[in-house]
Amino acid sequence: MKYLLIFIPPDRLQRVTEALVTHHVHGLSVSEARGFGQEHDPAHPEHREFRGLEMTRKMRLEIICQDEEVEVALKAIYEATHSGQRGAGKVFVLPVEDALRLKTGERGAAAIGPNAGNTT
Repeated sequence: MKYLLIFIPPDRLQRVTEALVTHHVHGLSVSEARGFGQEHDPAHPEHREFRGLEMTRKMRLEIICQDEEVEVALKAIYEATHSGQRGAGKVFVLPVEDALRLKTGERGAAAIGPNAGNTT
């Protein structure tokens, strides 16, 4: 299992979620975030100043998926966000050791549901 931690500009959220749904991603969490990266440039359109620190508004998406779903998800995210410009975002892929579905007690890969290749 993998944990995808995704930071994208707010204007790309709809495109990314539509792309992920098209590829049968079974779960997604979204929250607002502020931070800075290479777009730490006052000329960037989403540049803001926050308590003396320069922060940019981003959306934070989190996905837990099967190992074999990672490449499909990364491709969908890339195609929905790629602009060739600063501030387009980042995706981090991290290992997940275990999962527990609180409703049923299922553990591991079964706790996160069927993979994208199994849509029955």
